[in-house]
Amino acid sequence: MIADFPDPRGHPQLSTQEMKSAVELLLRRDVDESQKARFLTDLEVRGETAEELAGFAAILLDAGVRPEIPRDLPLVELCGTGGDKAGLLNISTAAMFIVAGAGVRVVKHGNRAVSSQCGSADVLEALGVCLHLKPDSIATVLEKAGNVFLLASDFHPAVAAVGSLRRSLASQGQRTIFNLLGPLLNPASPDFQLTGVYSPELLDLYASALGLLGRSHAWAVHGMGSSADGGFDELSILGPSSVAAFTSGQIDRFEIDPTALGFSDQHVISSLIGGNAAENAARIREILSGRDHGAARDMILLNAGAAIHITGRTKTLGEGIDLACESLDSGGAIRALNRLREASSEAAR
Repeated sequence: MIADFPDPRGHPQLSTQEMKSAVELLLRRDVDESQKARFLTDLEVRGETAEELAGFAAILLDAGVRPEIPRDLPLVELCGTGGDKAGLLNISTAAMFIVAGAGVRVVKHGNRAVSSQCGSADVLEALGVCLHLKPDSIATVLEKAGNVFLLASDFHPAVAAVGSLRRSLASQGQRTIFNLLGPLLNPASPDFQLTGVYSPELLDLYASALGLLGRSHAWAVHGMGSSADGGFDELSILGPSSVAAFTSGQIDRFEIDPTALGFSDQHVISSLIGGNAAENAARIREILSGRDHGAARDMILLNAGAAIHITGRTKTLGEGIDLACESLDSGGAIRALNRLREASSEAAR
């Protein structure tokens, strides 16, 4: 089929109708893949706007499945875009249990690995969490466990239509808007969000998109290591992290120095590198059980503390990290994992 995609090269921003038309064509299986690729490439070369990121996400959310979750208590999401090519342990996935162990409800949304050995879904499955939950069981699991995982492919089945195209473009080193959309597509529309972004140049853009999607408070972050390490889509203990924080309709920029928060300046990146799903799951169990006190534990605590802090539970990031440490040391974090394993298994029966 010959598709009439809008041409992003001649427009500083696509209109709402052009976005809807583009998404409809991208999700149609009878549209030629080369036309989809040309549109996505042209859009990336021109540069996506915050309004386009939020607009594409809103359209895909409307086309997806929405879980019914009571909004009596706030929800937080912590995740990353991927694409930093660092190969780290699943930091935000481990951190979700520390946050839940501190009494903050977590609704995490993710998928299997695309650009790494082990995605959030892969490691959670290896940890014994049942991934495929029916939409009407989500609220029950969240109530019992204090945290829940939403498998992206179950809630956005139409996006599978661009799966092979995304893999093909990725193999050519070509990024597209889909490299950024993942963390924006949480169907629970959480109140608060901590999202790591693979490039510091995209922080303001991403924070703006999170605000446009209705987040009350959100941080888009990019962490640095040494000059040889490159950057991470996480808050880093190896170097400063840049933050674009969305609050009350405005964006504030600042940096986080991990040494100023009490973390060691002797950590090295090799201590943070992950492996396959079974290996990562084993390490996460050791950390959550209090038997591993290495660099990965500190990285996870930093990110968990930030997620707690942005929900308004603490006045400072340091206080958020203190609550994260308490969750870990008291056994709250490992209990949060065990509760999710049990609740998800019951819901899947």
